[in-house]
Amino acid sequence: MQFKEETPEHRAVGNVGAMLTNAIERFGEQVAFECTGRQFSYRKFGEDVSRILKLLRSLGIEQGDAIMQICANRYEMFVVMSACYIGGYVSVTPHHAASEDDHLYILQDSGARVLIADLPHVERAQKLGSLAAGEVHVYSHDPCTELPSIWQELTSVGPEPLVAHDQPNDLIRIVYTGGTTGKPKGVMTLSNQLAFASLLHVAEQGFTSRTRMLVALPLTHGAGSFIIPTLYKGGRCVFHAGFNAERVLDAISRAEVTAAFFVPTALIALMEHERSKSTSFKSMERIVYAGSPISRQRIEQALATFGPILTQNYGQSEVPGTVLSLTPDEHLISDGELLNSAGRPYPCVAVRLFAADGSEVATGGVGEICVRAPHATPGYWNNPDATRDLWAGGWLHTGDMARRDERGYYYLVDRKKDMVISGGFNVYPLEVENVLLERPEIAAAAVIGVPDSKWGEAIKAIVQLKPGSSVSEKELIEFVKQKKGSVMAPKSVSFVDELPLTNLGKVDKKALRAPYWENQERAIH
Repeated sequence: MQFKEETPEHRAVGNVGAMLTNAIERFGEQVAFECTGRQFSYRKFGEDVSRILKLLRSLGIEQGDAIMQICANRYEMFVVMSACYIGGYVSVTPHHAASEDDHLYILQDSGARVLIADLPHVERAQKLGSLAAGEVHVYSHDPCTELPSIWQELTSVGPEPLVAHDQPNDLIRIVYTGGTTGKPKGVMTLSNQLAFASLLHVAEQGFTSRTRMLVALPLTHGAGSFIIPTLYKGGRCVFHAGFNAERVLDAISRAEVTAAFFVPTALIALMEHERSKSTSFKSMERIVYAGSPISRQRIEQALATFGPILTQNYGQSEVPGTVLSLTPDEHLISDGELLNSAGRPYPCVAVRLFAADGSEVATGGVGEICVRAPHATPGYWNNPDATRDLWAGGWLHTGDMARRDERGYYYLVDRKKDMVISGGFNVYPLEVENVLLERPEIAAAAVIGVPDSKWGEAIKAIVQLKPGSSVSEKELIEFVKQKKGSVMAPKSVSFVDELPLTNLGKVDKKALRAPYWENQERAIH
């Protein structure tokens, strides 16, 4: 049998815009979103997307131009994001709680031609628009006197049939992450890459038309990864403007949601809430947790609280949320060691561990997680040097250190940049933190390296105790020494009422290190 030769255009398929328009056509009158007591059908969602697209065209916005939003979770925000995906524009959605300097940098770097803010960020949007180098159309999602409301302007604009204009290799999203120079780096995502990542979640998470996905954490980051997979299966997305344990427990107890994504700090907040023991979690079918390390003891607590519905997910913006996964079934394997694992690779994702010299690390050794996958980012926007480092040797370097066992499971040991060199030995803080969290008195722990004239860097533990608990510095140091040896044992322990967190709910180690390293440069950074 002979096959007709195809052009590259014939082979270039798989755009995310088509995924969304397909869902809108298939599920018409079904509810797609719930937000602040309102419900929106797939049909209404499609109409709102088409109206946004008509407005953008009337403003002279061209395919490839960036649209930036500064706001908390809301239906209207995802409408604009979807308009970007379907229309072939570039969606830029930094965390709404980022600094004004970062927001200005992102606006300038992305070259965004439209800026839309919610009511709490209207004043900032006004200022950013006035500081922008080029013309920026600035709108509010809400009625206000300071800015025109984009939705009020659309009241006289009728919907039209939706057609996906994005091409598979179009840039349709830039996600800004922290940069080593202090400036955020813009991770580029192509249309077919977002579609592929979404299909991996569909395959792994078992979403159906009955899924009601809770999006309580910022949809600009990890929680947003599950919106398109849910819509693709005809499910419903339930938006909360921010994480509030009381409100989440209300939604669960009323069976309003069946699935959710949480970072570990949110998961722990739910487990330790006074209502957790009286709340029924029978309606919940899947809880995905990711974003930062969590101890085996906490995972066991989560299994006892929520049931056998946990999936651990490991990924990053550069490989949209889909590198490793530990499934619900794997959480129940009698070998408890697996609860320390981040899982095994997603389908079509190649993972290797490499040493600093570029050699591949043998099973059981520690190396940097490096990835090849169809949806791995082509690089960082306007940053060829960082892109070159990211793809050194033809593999995407995640910056995370891990080991692999003989069964193919990966175990994170820490971020490469967080590694401490003490007395010539490499110490990975996560390993020490996991030991400290075995103590029943400890609610949270962070380990950092601090300057030391003898050791170069000394291991320091910063500990948050559970209410009413007490334990001495000496006891904790000895406990770690017995478990991991003297090299890993902290040289000092500080006790705090609360560990500082980033906007995404991760322990802010940069803030913890700052008082000790303000006038010094770490050897490994």
